[in-house]
Amino acid sequence: MAHQHKRGIARTQTALLPAAVEDYVAAHSIVRVIDEYVNGLDMVALEFDKSVPAATGRPGYAPDDLLRLYLYGYWNRVRSSRRLEIECKRNLEAMWLMSQLAPDHKTIADFRRVNARAFQLMCAQFVQFLRGQKLVGGEAPVVAVDGSKFKASASKSSLVTAEQAAKQRQKIEQRIGQYLEQMDQADAQEDAEVEPSAERIEAALKRLRQRDQQLEQAQAELAAQGAGAKAKEERTPRVGLTDPDCVMLSGKGGATLAGYNVQQAVDAQHKLIVAHEVTTHANDRTSLEPMASQAQQVLGAAEMTVLADTGYMNGAQAQGCEAKGITPVVPMPEVPNTHGEAFYPKRMFSYDKTTDSYRCRAGEVLKRYKHDRTAETDYYWTRACAGCAHKARCTKSERRSIARSWYAEAAERAHERARGNATLMRLRSATAEHPFGNLKAILDGGFLLRTLPKVKGEMALGVLTYNLKRTLNILGIEQLMQKLRTHRTLISV
Repeated sequence: MAHQHKRGIARTQTALLPAAVEDYVAAHSIVRVIDEYVNGLDMVALEFDKSVPAATGRPGYAPDDLLRLYLYGYWNRVRSSRRLEIECKRNLEAMWLMSQLAPDHKTIADFRRVNARAFQLMCAQFVQFLRGQKLVGGEAPVVAVDGSKFKASASKSSLVTAEQAAKQRQKIEQRIGQYLEQMDQADAQEDAEVEPSAERIEAALKRLRQRDQQLEQAQAELAAQGAGAKAKEERTPRVGLTDPDCVMLSGKGGATLAGYNVQQAVDAQHKLIVAHEVTTHANDRTSLEPMASQAQQVLGAAEMTVLADTGYMNGAQAQGCEAKGITPVVPMPEVPNTHGEAFYPKRMFSYDKTTDSYRCRAGEVLKRYKHDRTAETDYYWTRACAGCAHKARCTKSERRSIARSWYAEAAERAHERARGNATLMRLRSATAEHPFGNLKAILDGGFLLRTLPKVKGEMALGVLTYNLKRTLNILGIEQLMQKLRTHRTLISV
């Protein structure tokens, strides 16, 4: 007898299937964790929209049900409201989680759009749950700070400069003129057959005028920026037409993207995110103290160690951390020699704190000649450069000038801690980079929502999903669910 392939039963055959959806969901399914977690939330206290049912009108969907759906979606990398609508009708786990409710995609999308703040409060509350379970924090916690660029829901071409806005408006003006001529020709023909064409022209004109209005607003904003903070961070100020809050950022390999700079502070104990922030900063240089301070407050730690890479080296930030009982461990980047490779780098000049002066290779003393309050920097030089035998290797100018930040000592201390402890630097890499790899997967590398407040809410949803997943991996499903039940009982009491 010839071998045959394995085949299923006939689709028309009558079967005695389980009568309840409960029977289709495994005892250790992640939907049970999500359900247990959401059951313990106070939706009113977390400020979820429509937490209190309206006294009149058609009953709406409960926010806790929609939250369950979103957590399940982000857990499984299904973020689109249309795809979530489909999951409610075909996915047994989603049907169980939603008690077989199937909201339309607009209802699903609106819930995420209006509850940005609630997501942030919920994310912060879960970190406190982790702290209560002693999964983060402790007497002297170690936290790693890192940043990563996430793509906005906008293209690079939607970020325009003043010059680009002017050129686009000029082209739009020409197009509008062409369409108006076509409409005049259509009016002259007085033919019913040209009516559909005239309608299309009217629709095109409406779109062009809307675009022109956007560009006009962009020009006004760019003019108002002047030499503002945003203009200082970018070489060429830009305004987003699609997402007005996103900025042009430099990614890996020199590539650019329209997006946001996401900062996070990760507890080294279990790689759980204890603090995060969505920013529009072009780099990480001003983020060390804010992120470390936020993590310190969340963990309630009097003393804390913060680890960061060279992108965070900033003397003022390091000194600010030290003043709060936070020990920064940050290596200095390799500083290019601005005087050229043929000239002595700054490290070959030794600083003497007692005399507030530098000494060069020739043994000459460089004294302070300038105290710049704006740059918070002192400058040093010597008159002995003119006849020095080393001048050809030192500078092309009349004198070699050395700049020293007012916060140089704090920067040097942070660098020495990093240089003297390779183990901490390896810990930084292992701690900070792991969550971002997962977040990139959860958010598929970018945001779906636009404007900073909504993007912050979406990131909070992503961070909560990561922390919940990570906690499940640490504790296991049975222990996590038990702790969630116990936590809920303690709160209700």
